[in-house]
Amino acid sequence: LKAIKPMVEKGLASANDQSPASTDANTALDEGANSNLVERLSHHVNGLQQVLTDLTKNAKALTRRYSQILEQINVSEDQSSS
Repeated sequence: LKAIKPMVEKGLASANDQSPASTDANTALDEGANSNLVERLSHHVNGLQQVLTDLTKNAKALTRRYSQILEQINVSEDQSSS
């Protein structure tokens, strides 16, 4: 996300810098294209957020399981050394 942030910001900045001399037809087309791009970007960002959320949940579950296994190993070692 950090890698694409400058590109996204540059794209948004150039969209905001449109000259008032452009025709109404061009403005309408640009707004339609920008709207489509915003919708697509929003869709992809939402998808990325969902993927990252799922990966985070899986990583937390894996970490919990790994901790349980290590705890069992430590308990077994403590019992065998007693």
